[in-house]
Amino acid sequence: MTQTNVRRFVEKNAFQKFIVGLIILNSILIGLETSPDYMNAFGFYIDQIDRIILFVFVIEIVLKLYAYGLSFFKSAWNLFDGIVILVSIIPSIGASFAVLRALRILRTLRLLKNIPKLKIIIESLLHAIPSIGWIGVLLVIIFYIFAVIGNNLFGEAYPEYFGSLSDTFFTLFQIMTLESWSSNIARPIIEQMPFATIYFIIFILIATYTTLNIFIAIVVNTMNELHQKSLQEEEKHIKQFVHVEHEQLIDHMNNMQQELTEIKSLLKEQSQSSNNKS
Repeated sequence: MTQTNVRRFVEKNAFQKFIVGLIILNSILIGLETSPDYMNAFGFYIDQIDRIILFVFVIEIVLKLYAYGLSFFKSAWNLFDGIVILVSIIPSIGASFAVLRALRILRTLRLLKNIPKLKIIIESLLHAIPSIGWIGVLLVIIFYIFAVIGNNLFGEAYPEYFGSLSDTFFTLFQIMTLESWSSNIARPIIEQMPFATIYFIIFILIATYTTLNIFIAIVVNTMNELHQKSLQEEEKHIKQFVHVEHEQLIDHMNNMQQELTEIKSLLKEQSQSSNNKS
């Protein structure tokens, strides 16, 4: 088979659905391996099916390497697939690599590529990383300011929460996640220091709600940008296809016109020849 035929085969929707089905089945089997009862009853069959699925995955990667050549390594998703499969193969080399057997569950992550909707979400998050990084910087600054203030205000009275800068950072992180922040931290302090209400409310408004909304806005905006870019690329491909079809149609019509002209000329010559004979 030529590279073009292999590429068409691996890009077929039916083949992609087959791979998705194997990934889901493999994920279920790996989950069943955590149950001693299932392994005692069906362990042999689960291991054999797992090996067959891994073999199919290896064949898939080999076919893609043949179909795309060096361009295979230009795709981050292809590299991700290759690394996941490689991690799955290594445990079979020897006992020293058996610890990597647990990492076989990473094959489930291949669904992120094979399901278009999930792929869009992941690509949006990856494109949003630079902006999200600046949100991280903003959070660090906010945490540092409130950690210093909290240490100065509550450090002596509540050393378990605000005794040091590191303890204060962890306390603020717990407050930001809203995990038992009111009953365990805020209310006992507010009972002794009513003005602490302002401290906790301002921190939660800035660190939790405002920052979270900014994070969501960045991700949504990135998804919209990628969607618009995808639409533009699709429109560009459609225009190119229409242009090519138009050019081919014009060439076909020109060829037909040329053939008609030749036929007319031939008929005219035959008519003149018949007249001369008569």
